[in-house]
Amino acid sequence: MNSLFVLLVASATAQADLPELLQKASDAELAQADRMQAFEELVEQGYGDTLIAMADDQDLDARQRWVAIRALGRINSPPAVEALVRLLGDEVSGMRAAAAAALADARQKEHAEKVAGLLEDPAVIVRGAAADALAQLQEPRTVPYLERALDDPSNFYRGESLWVRRHYVVALGSIGDKASLPSLIRCLHDADSDVVDATLAALEAVTGRSWADGRSHSEQVAAWTRWYANQ
Repeated sequence: MNSLFVLLVASATAQADLPELLQKASDAELAQADRMQAFEELVEQGYGDTLIAMADDQDLDARQRWVAIRALGRINSPPAVEALVRLLGDEVSGMRAAAAAALADARQKEHAEKVAGLLEDPAVIVRGAAADALAQLQEPRTVPYLERALDDPSNFYRGESLWVRRHYVVALGSIGDKASLPSLIRCLHDADSDVVDATLAALEAVTGRSWADGRSHSEQVAAWTRWYANQ
């Protein structure tokens, strides 16, 4: 049998399997192991332009679009990355969040500042996804974006700190750039206890030292404050 014919038949069969795999990977009623198996097969098969078209399809089921976008991050081809950068501006907040996460999966550090732009997104879930993606990408250039986000009024509600601010601190710790130390020291005295807890861990990650042994929470805060004052 002609080898070209065999390749064409195999390609057509694979494309026919795509909707079924996408459905399985996005079916919340299936066991997680079954969903992950379908997702991994999507990644292994690649599917190229077809999967990109599905990720872009505004009329497609939202769960399926989300899975398609995350699969593109794992495929990590130039067309897939180009599509993900475009999807950072999608009109659906969940798809913007998925695109940020997918670019982090693809280790696309060169697009980290585009992801950081989502820290100003109207949707808090997108801002959180962007912070988590930046924690993965570990690009020092994004430190100023995270520092600004910590004080952005959109991350407070009626004067109360929103959960997303802790994610900004975690990202700063993951990046590990000492340029973030002034902001982290300031966060030790934040009114949000979750931010303070995250800050203690972030300072340990950035400096490689710990004041936790034998010290209470407040004593750790005081020890870090003294340490920084002596630098």
